[in-house]
Amino acid sequence: MNQGIGNNGFQNPTIIPSQSTYPPYMNMPNYNPNSSTTVTNNQSSDPQYVESIFSMNHGKRVSVYLSYPDSIEWRDRIFTGKILADGRDYLLLEDDQGKIILLWLIYINYAIFDEAISF
Repeated sequence: MNQGIGNNGFQNPTIIPSQSTYPPYMNMPNYNPNSSTTVTNNQSSDPQYVESIFSMNHGKRVSVYLSYPDSIEWRDRIFTGKILADGRDYLLLEDDQGKIILLWLIYINYAIFDEAISF
């Protein structure tokens, strides 16, 4: 039997190894364990989903780290801007040049806020 053909007669997909470029936790941009930035805990709303945190922080600047595992050119990307809107599966940012960016939450790895947040 041919090595590239599976039991079902179809060719097995080629596996592309992960080449992640986002830094480990301690080497994240703007990471400072001694920072005076505080987090405000707003207990009036129960943030069951990440979009709840984005909803409570409209107008604040954030850097959003995303991975697109099926793309070689867009493997890992960072988008920075002001939160305009969000929904159950998307985040809308405005970058420094005034461009509006629509991001799908499914691709988000993590987000770093430039200021104190409410959650």
